[in-house]
Amino acid sequence: MTTDSKARMHLRVISPQKLLVETDVLEVQVPGLEGYLGLWPGHRPLNACLGRGEIIYKTVIGREERISIGSGLLQVANDKILVFTDMENDD
Repeated sequence: MTTDSKARMHLRVISPQKLLVETDVLEVQVPGLEGYLGLWPGHRPLNACLGRGEIIYKTVIGREERISIGSGLLQVANDKILVFTDMENDD
């Protein structure tokens, strides 16, 4: 991880129907199967299964955003975060 204030990651959240989120972020919290995982710039590569909950992320302008998911898969590499998910409420 890095403490560089200009460091950022690129977050993409994709459902089977559409691209839900694509933005640069300062930090992300995702619902792992046994609790939340925190992700910051410089995070080591990671593949994980996600459980039901919210993806919480802070945008580069400091705004906190949330999106509910039912479950999913996470891939982290080279300051890129990719989440494949089913939405919590598929209307």
